[in-house]
Amino acid sequence: MNSIIIGAGKVGFNIAQLLSMEEHDVVVIELDEERIKIIEESLDVQVIEGSGASWVTLEAAGVKNASMVVAVTEMDELNMIACLLAKQYGVKTTIARVRNTDYLETSHFSPEALLGIDLIINPERVTAHEISKIVRNPEALNVDYYAQGRVQLVELLVEPSSPLIGKKLKSLDTSKYVIVAIIRRNNMIVPGGEDALETGDHIYVMTNTDDMKEVLKILGIARKKVENITILGAGRTGYYLARTLDEEKIPVNVKIIEKDGKKARSMCSRLKKAMIIHGDGSDLDLLESENIDRSDLFVAVTNDDKINLLSCLIAKNLGVGKTIAKINRSDIIPLVSQIGIDVVLSPRILTAGAILKYIRRGDIISVTVLGENRAEMLELVVQSGSFAVNRKLMKIKFPAGSVVGAIVREGKVIIPSGESQIQAHDHLLVFTLPKSVQKVEKLFIDGGKTL
Repeated sequence: MNSIIIGAGKVGFNIAQLLSMEEHDVVVIELDEERIKIIEESLDVQVIEGSGASWVTLEAAGVKNASMVVAVTEMDELNMIACLLAKQYGVKTTIARVRNTDYLETSHFSPEALLGIDLIINPERVTAHEISKIVRNPEALNVDYYAQGRVQLVELLVEPSSPLIGKKLKSLDTSKYVIVAIIRRNNMIVPGGEDALETGDHIYVMTNTDDMKEVLKILGIARKKVENITILGAGRTGYYLARTLDEEKIPVNVKIIEKDGKKARSMCSRLKKAMIIHGDGSDLDLLESENIDRSDLFVAVTNDDKINLLSCLIAKNLGVGKTIAKINRSDIIPLVSQIGIDVVLSPRILTAGAILKYIRRGDIISVTVLGENRAEMLELVVQSGSFAVNRKLMKIKFPAGSVVGAIVREGKVIIPSGESQIQAHDHLLVFTLPKSVQKVEKLFIDGGKTL
C-alpha cells in the first residue's frame, strides 16, 4: 500500500511508524524542520517538506499512485483541503482529523458525504467515547469490544491483594479467558505458561462479554459501580463525555467544574442533566466544598496537562475511587501512571488507533492499538484457502509475540486452547506485535502455504 501522511505530529508519527513497521510504502509531508528531522532519524519513511494543501507537494509525494491519504495536521482546514485534492487525483481512501465542532455539528447532512472525505475524525469525541467505556466498566483501566460486542478485552491492574500474585499462568483455570499480554514496568510481555504475575502488572484479558462478571470473580477483582462522576473541564472533551453518558443512558450523576465563566454558562445551556460548577478544579477548598470525595470517578479533561494531573492527585487524596487524566504529552504517560493516577489517556494515541481501525478493513475487520503503540489486537476473518484452516492451534507456528485471544464461529464465542481447530470463515481475535502483523495475515488471510 502506498500511503501519504500529512502532518508529522504525534498522530502522524504513530500512523507512519505502524504502517512502516508493516512494510507499507509511506511518504510523510511536513512543514516544520524539527519534526522532519525527528521523522528522518526515527522512521524508515520518505519525508517531503511542504504543505499538504499544495498540489505540487502532493504530486511530489506520489499522490497519483497513492491508495490512501491521511491528513492530521493541527489545521482543520488544511486537512480537509488536502483530502479534497487527493480525491481529485483518484485516491481511494482519505482521512482528515477535524477538531472544530462547527464542521461536525449538523443534523442536516453527513460532513463526510458533503465533502467526499471517507473519514472525518475528532480527537475529543474519540477520547470521550473511550472514557464512557470505562464508566460502564470501572474496574478496568481500558476496555474494547469485538465481534459486534460479543467479545470483550479489558486492561486490569494486579493489585497487592490480588490472589493472582506469584501464580504461573499454566496453573490458572483459563477456560473462560485468555491473558494475551502483560505490561510490567513499562515493558510489554506476551506471556507463556511459565510466566507468573506480579503486583502492579497490567494484564490484558479477553473473554466472552457475557462471562466477564464471572471472569472478574475468578481473577479476584471486585466489580465496581459508578453513580457519581465529576468532570473537570467544560471544553469539547468534557461536553462530548457528558452528552455521550446521557445519550447512552448510563445512569450516573454528572457534575462539571469549569474555571472559565463563558464556557460554564455555555455548558449550562447545552446540557440539561449535568450540574455545572463555575470554579477552579485545582483548588483544594473548592473540591472539598463540592464533596468530591463522594464521586466514584473524577475525570480531568482540560487542555492543561499540569492542571489535569494536579487535580487528579488532589481528588485521589480526598478519597475519590478512580481518577482519569487526559494528557496531551503522550511521552510522559509511562511516568504519570506511576504516581497514583488510575487511567491516563492521550487523545493523539487514541486518534491514531481509531484511524488505524478504519484503515485496516476488508478481511481484517478492526485493529486496536494497545500499550502506546507497542501491540495490536486484530479482528479478522479466516479465508478458506489460508494456511491455518483445519489445523489445531498447537500445530501452527505463530510469529513471535502473537496469540489468538478468541474465536467466533456462527455467533458463538470460543475461548481457544491448543486443541482448538481453525475453520474457514472463523472470526479471530489475534494479539500481535506490529512487526508480526503481516505474518499473521499470511497465516489466516493470504493463503500462503508456509511462513
